[in-house]
Amino acid sequence: MQSAAPTTNVERALWVTLAAAAPGVALGWLVWLGLALSGGLLAAQLLGPAGAPIVLFAVGWAAARRAPVPFGWLRRYHLDDAEVTAFGPRSAVRRVPWAAFDRLTQETHALRLEGRGFALKVPLASLVRAGAFGSVLARVVPELAEDMWAQLEDGEAVRLVPPLSPPTRELAWWAYLPLLPVCLVGAGNLGVAIVLVVAERVVALVGARLRAVTLHRGGLGLRGGARRLFVPWSEAEVTSGPRGLVVGAVDGTSGWITKLLPNFWVAAPVIEMKARLGPHSGALVHFRVRVADGGLAVVGEVEPSA
Repeated sequence: MQSAAPTTNVERALWVTLAAAAPGVALGWLVWLGLALSGGLLAAQLLGPAGAPIVLFAVGWAAARRAPVPFGWLRRYHLDDAEVTAFGPRSAVRRVPWAAFDRLTQETHALRLEGRGFALKVPLASLVRAGAFGSVLARVVPELAEDMWAQLEDGEAVRLVPPLSPPTRELAWWAYLPLLPVCLVGAGNLGVAIVLVVAERVVALVGARLRAVTLHRGGLGLRGGARRLFVPWSEAEVTSGPRGLVVGAVDGTSGWITKLLPNFWVAAPVIEMKARLGPHSGALVHFRVRVADGGLAVVGEVEPSA
């Protein structure tokens, strides 16, 4: 199959500056740090030195799933039509053209933009409030979707593995650091804390591998319930929902592809077009991001070949 040059449909110029996090997040982290130390001492009296790390780690783990790193307010991002400029910490400045990004991941509280050897986390809520989320996708997704389509047409498999949840960096701030002083003063068992940290990351890693999605030229591999599914493109029924894509087969089985998957916004239109066209077609394919009336759609468009 041939594929045409990627196109976008962006209604307005992109020009927005965002703080990586609100200053209140740092204050909340400092409060949590104090509560962890005092609460850890109390928990040790009630639950023993083995129980205190379990309680503190559970609370910190939950916080890491919902909150960014506490000192993100020291960094700002400016996004325009040509590039992303990261300011901070301190006087550091980094300018990255849109073409340098090869992966984007919609995390719980950030849009992670990655290139070779670097990653930027743009605050998701602020990006959406500024009406710039679709504009960012429009500058990254079409070209990456074009590349992904070409890989599949060449017979290469594309494997998308979910990131660890919570991210290790956030977990270090909200769980590891508050837990450390509690263990150092003897209120918590250090051995129990180490086992908790290692076991949680192992479980998170295994879970991420099990939820991986693999795109092939002939079909799609994903998890459906307790087992892996392989759905040929000719049998795939793809439905878009608020949390991602549901891929069903003719036998009634189905699997879920979450928006939190790396390059979900790139893979989604490719999956939809593959399901629509089947494994082989002679059409030209255009990928486009449409932003209109507050709505966002990443679509593939076909043009019959001459």
